[in-house]
Amino acid sequence: MQDEDLQGHHERALAVRADGDPAVHDPAWGRDRIFVSIAAFRDPECQKTIADLFAKADRPERVTVGLIRQMDLVEDLAHLAGPAIPADRVREMRFDWRESRGVCWARFLAQSLWRGEAYVLQIDAHMMFAAGWDTKLIEDLERCPGKKSLISFGSPPYLSPGDILSDLYPGIVIPGTFLDCGAIRFSGIWPCAEVEEQFRIPSLLAGGVFGPGEMIREVPYDPHQCFALEEASYVIRLFTHGWDVYSARTRTMWHQYRHNNTLKRKDDFDPGHAARNADFTRRAYMRFNHMTKHGRSTHPRDTEDLDLFGLGDVRTLAAYEDFSGIDLRGKRVSEYALRARYIPDIHEIVKFNVACLDTEGETPPAMMSETERLLRIAMRDWSVDRLSDELVETMLAIAKSDLADIFQMRKGAEVFARRFELKSDFMNWDHAALVSELARLVAAVEHINAAQDAPAPPAPEHRAPAPHALSA
Repeated sequence: MQDEDLQGHHERALAVRADGDPAVHDPAWGRDRIFVSIAAFRDPECQKTIADLFAKADRPERVTVGLIRQMDLVEDLAHLAGPAIPADRVREMRFDWRESRGVCWARFLAQSLWRGEAYVLQIDAHMMFAAGWDTKLIEDLERCPGKKSLISFGSPPYLSPGDILSDLYPGIVIPGTFLDCGAIRFSGIWPCAEVEEQFRIPSLLAGGVFGPGEMIREVPYDPHQCFALEEASYVIRLFTHGWDVYSARTRTMWHQYRHNNTLKRKDDFDPGHAARNADFTRRAYMRFNHMTKHGRSTHPRDTEDLDLFGLGDVRTLAAYEDFSGIDLRGKRVSEYALRARYIPDIHEIVKFNVACLDTEGETPPAMMSETERLLRIAMRDWSVDRLSDELVETMLAIAKSDLADIFQMRKGAEVFARRFELKSDFMNWDHAALVSELARLVAAVEHINAAQDAPAPPAPEHRAPAPHALSA
C-alpha cells in the first residue's frame, strides 16, 4: 500500500498472534474455525459483547476474535472492567481514538487479524447472541448455493439497560435511496415470523456479515472508504468479484441501535481528528464516484490503492445495476429496488411501506422508471456499434418531432448533418454509458408519448342552477 502509516498498521496486525495460532496459513488448522471481526469505537458494550459471544457459542473453542479497539487510553479503561473474556482467544490492537481513520480503516485492520479460519463473522461492538449462534450461522451458510456465498442480516434490536431482546426475526437487507451527500444507504425490513427460504440480495449490513474466510483474502475491506459509503462500496466490490449475498433464515444475534448508555459523541470532539475525518470523507466520496463511474478524479490520493481495493473482473458494475435496480452512475433508484422485487413474492413474505413512495407529501427520490430498467437489461448484449447507431437515430427522431424543445435538442436538419460526427463520438463511449443514455432517452420518449396519448379527463357536466339559487 502507498500510505506508509497504513502499511505499518497492517504489518503490525499481521504479526499479532493468539494462543495456538499458526505461523503460516494452514487450511487444515482453519477448518471449522470462526474468525469474528470487531471494530469498536469507545464502546462500553464491547466487553459484554465478546463475553456473550463466547458464552453462547456451541463450540467456543473454535472461535477467535479480531478486535480493533479505538479508545481513550485513560478515560475508557472503565470499559474494560466488564465481564471476563478469554484473552487467549482474542487478537487485539488498541489505538487512541484520535488516530482513527474511520470504520472502514478499523474493519480493514480487524480483517488483517484473520489467520485462515474457515469462516468469518463481522459484527459491531454492541451485540448479544442466541444460544448456538455459531452452529446456526454455519447451517444457514451451507444452505446457500456455491462456494462464494455469504449471508447478511439486520439483527433485531436489544435495549440497555436491562438487555431487553426484541422478538423480531432477522431483517432482510434492502437498498434505500441516495442521500443528498451522494451515498446510498441500506436498511432492513422485519419479518414477523421465521422465513424458511433464503434470498439472494444486492445489499448488506456491515454489522451482520457471515461467510467463508477466503472472502477476506479475495475482497479485503477498503481502508480508504468512510462510514456513509461502507456498505455500498463493499457489496459492489464483492459482487464484481463473483460473491453473492443471501438473507439469513435464523435469528442468531441482537444489535443495540439506541445509544442511550454509550459515551456521547459531543465528548469525542477533537479539532485535529475532525479535520482529518473531513478530509478522509471527501476523498472517500471522490473514490466511490470514480469507482462507480459517476465522476472521474485525477487526484492520486482519491484513487490510491484502487488496484488492491477496487472492483473485480468476474462480473461488471452494469450487471450489479441490472440485478439491484440501482443506477450508480446517475444516482437513481427504481421502484423495483425500493420494493425489493428481486425477491420473488416479496409481499407474501413481509408487508412494508416505502416512505418516499407511499407517504403523501414525501419528496420522491431521483427515480429510474421500470421501462428504463428493463430497456437497460435488454440492451446489455448490444454492440457499441449498434448502440451508437440507435442513439443517433433516436436523437434524430426526437429532433424531427415536436419533442425537440422538451429535450432541448437541435432541429432535425442540424442533427442529420452531424449524424456521422455524433456516431464517431458515441463509438468512444464505454458500453455501459451508451446503454444508460439510450435507455434513458427511449424511456423518456415513451413516457411523454403515453402521457400525450392518454384520453383527456371528461369535462365537468354543466348543470343549471337550482331554482332556489335563481331567486337568491
